[in-house]
Amino acid sequence: MAERKEKFALISRFEKKCKMDNISNTVINKYSEQWAADALLESFSTEELNSVMDYYFSINRQPTWRGFANNADRLLQSMRLQEEDRKFREQMREKAKEWLT
Repeated sequence: MAERKEKFALISRFEKKCKMDNISNTVINKYSEQWAADALLESFSTEELNSVMDYYFSINRQPTWRGFANNADRLLQSMRLQEEDRKFREQMREKAKEWLT
């Protein structure tokens, strides 16, 4: 079980990102949602969660805590697939350049 401080820090980071992006309706009951934060912290590292949260805010216009908490594993998988695709395309571009020269 994650420490209480870590759980509340994760939820607070989500709220701060919402405020920075001027997203309304970001009131989160930290005491009831600490269980979702605990599950996330048990499943993923803090660094992974921070990068997934950044990715979630970049692809979603109206991010919600529930959406993030329920789909963190899918978001992480999507983020990894996107990175693999970027690397693959970069390799293909290099091969195409070699072929054309």
